[in-house]
Amino acid sequence: MTNYFIIFFQVVINTFAQLLLKKGVGQVNFAQPLWELFLSIAFNLYIFGGVFIFVLSLLLWLYLLSQFELSFLYPFGSLSYVLAALGGWFFFAENVTLCRGGGILLILMGVFLVAKS
Repeated sequence: MTNYFIIFFQVVINTFAQLLLKKGVGQVNFAQPLWELFLSIAFNLYIFGGVFIFVLSLLLWLYLLSQFELSFLYPFGSLSYVLAALGGWFFFAENVTLCRGGGILLILMGVFLVAKS
């Protein structure tokens, strides 16, 4: 059970990093000159936090790769699609259509089958 918690925790922090990056780039004007764009990205706290958490997620992923078969572990990463869709809907009022909802259900069923293997 602890193994599944670690895997799920990695997926959650990876998704959280993506949500922070999304929030950060929403505050950046990509039409400005390249140097100003670089500075506005470099000093955006949401982007900085997203990159920092993403690095932590990567380190945890490397640990998990050392403990599990890739063919078992990798499908759990698709849970980030589910969490990202829910996070996009909740935090950014993104549209989750019936078709996307169906895709989310298929992903959840697939992960369940992999977890049972």
